[in-house]
Amino acid sequence: MYKKIAVIFLLMICTASAQTYYLNGYAGFGYARYMTDMDFAGLNQNGYNFKIRLMWQPEHLLRVGVESGDHHLYSYDESSLKTEFGTTDAHSSLTATPIFFVAAMEILPDIELLGGIGPTILHSYFEAYGAENRSSQISTSYFIAGRYEYPVNEQLAIGGELNYYNISKIEDATLSLQFILSYRLLSW
Repeated sequence: MYKKIAVIFLLMICTASAQTYYLNGYAGFGYARYMTDMDFAGLNQNGYNFKIRLMWQPEHLLRVGVESGDHHLYSYDESSLKTEFGTTDAHSSLTATPIFFVAAMEILPDIELLGGIGPTILHSYFEAYGAENRSSQISTSYFIAGRYEYPVNEQLAIGGELNYYNISKIEDATLSLQFILSYRLLSW
């Protein structure tokens, strides 16, 4: 019995070792636009985002991995704000740190469709009357994206990615365009 199990195990290892697997690292940075119905004079919907991603890539089309980063959602500035406590300048901002499980599929050479889902930590900041207040809360979120990459050599590629991020808690989304750098970390 043990000999049969050992033979099957060795056959599985030999068949698996005939395939090539990769672990790729990605870094991205770009412009983000917060899409919302809020209409305030001091609302800045433009910002930045960056990400890091690790993807396991077997020989077939489906790839899986994890991603995290920092996404500036919006900032709001108002000067000479009149309240019942007096007049002040107010500043607030909201950023997000997602932790996504990512799946990707190559649809054409060097072109991928990606999607991810996971928790997101929302970081809010508010300053008025010389005092600051920071708080965080967790939400669920997802993203869908399209990515193109141009291989520079066997380990390095550059490209771009268009992302749509949706955050459940605030019922809003961002659209971003990023520059992507890809590096093959391991192959076996």
